[in-house]
Amino acid sequence: MKNFFEDCIKRLQKIKGEDLGDYMEFGVFNGSSIGSAYLTAKKMNIKSMRFFGFDSFQGLPKGTSKEHDMLQDGFYECPLSKTEECLKRRKINPSDITWIKGWYKDTLNDETIKKYNLGNLGIVFIDCDTYSSSKAILDFLAPLVTKPCIFCLDDWKLYDMDIKGTGEYRSFNEFLEKNTHLKAKKIKSYNRKSESFLITPRVTQ
Repeated sequence: MKNFFEDCIKRLQKIKGEDLGDYMEFGVFNGSSIGSAYLTAKKMNIKSMRFFGFDSFQGLPKGTSKEHDMLQDGFYECPLSKTEECLKRRKINPSDITWIKGWYKDTLNDETIKKYNLGNLGIVFIDCDTYSSSKAILDFLAPLVTKPCIFCLDDWKLYDMDIKGTGEYRSFNEFLEKNTHLKAKKIKSYNRKSESFLITPRVTQ
């Protein structure tokens, strides 16, 4: 995972210079991914990148079991206090990360964008399993994609959702169909069930 994030940062540096943009993770669980991204940025002496973790910290939302028979409401519950403990064991100060705690329906809005001055995306890590949650995330992010950034979709092939045409696979393809001003180039991801893309606004004449 650290090697992947290092490759992402180097790729963005070539395109954007040192103004890489923010790291935003949706579906933090115990902080494994966001911790690896943070440590990689620190190792590479990246100081411009802010870190945001979006999660209810109550597991998958109500209605998940109706959306997919292999998932249940409340799966992957991990209180923020436990996430912080996991990060501290890796010598990461949880206060260096901005936590947006709550259900996406309550936190993914203009108020959050204004409060944290969101607008320059760097690396976006989406790990929320379901179509409905990933769709809410992508709808939220769409107007913020004004510069090149990298999207990582952790559960692209989870339970063959890509074959079944649902989950993050479905929401991302709908995102591209709706936002024709954006183009996506697949890049090497970090494991076999994920997909990652360089997202770039199309140049208009």
